[in-house]
Amino acid sequence: MKLHVIGSADAFNSSGRGHSCYVLESPGAARLMVDFGPTALAGLRHAGLPPEGIDGIAFTHLHGDHIGGFPFLLIDALYNAPRRRELPILGPLRTRECLEALIDASYDDMKQRMPQLPVSIVEFAPGETREFLGYQISAYAADHMHPPHQPLCLRVSDAQGKSVAFSGDTKMCPGLFEAADGVELLVAECTRLAHPAGQHCTWEEWQVELRDMQRLQARALMLTHLGSDVRARLPGLRDEQQVSIPLSFAEDGLVIEIE
Repeated sequence: MKLHVIGSADAFNSSGRGHSCYVLESPGAARLMVDFGPTALAGLRHAGLPPEGIDGIAFTHLHGDHIGGFPFLLIDALYNAPRRRELPILGPLRTRECLEALIDASYDDMKQRMPQLPVSIVEFAPGETREFLGYQISAYAADHMHPPHQPLCLRVSDAQGKSVAFSGDTKMCPGLFEAADGVELLVAECTRLAHPAGQHCTWEEWQVELRDMQRLQARALMLTHLGSDVRARLPGLRDEQQVSIPLSFAEDGLVIEIE
């Protein structure tokens, strides 16, 4: 299994990085994109990954910095690099409603051409698992948005038994650690060094979890969705904490082999 970091920043593109999103590849499975923010199309091209080569998208939640690039992917597929096959989407409840509203607000005339680009949308809720493009994807409750939204932490497993968990955006919560239990890599947000950080995780909180290691049962941790204060302190943050698992920080264009 291989992980491409397409973007590693928060909603503000802090330190000039792209919005947090990723591509997973695995033998016998499709090329899966996790989230697709406004900078994702550019990020794919910077990474040398053609957008038309993306086989499907899984969304963690429905905030703009995680779904806002979707209309640009569609117009690219319709007008620039034609796509001749279905684009499957997996996401939390309300994914269809929010994507349709986003498309309507961005390019209201695109609907007339959508039959040329079939998009299938499957929604699922915390506690559910779906087979999707050769992966098994399980959903866990994140703590980030207000009802009726149900943001998700995701665990993605391939046929060889390798698993990666994605926090999406969330506060520290049980669903985050349930998704990460036993995975080869947890890709988790670290938006600020300390609170206030809204409904997000901070470096101070991760220090506690890395010291305690009671809830965190992933085999490796990569922190992402990095704000400018976190980015400015790299790589010294590693020296602040004696950790018992490999710890890394996401960077746009980084490629990781999941061993």
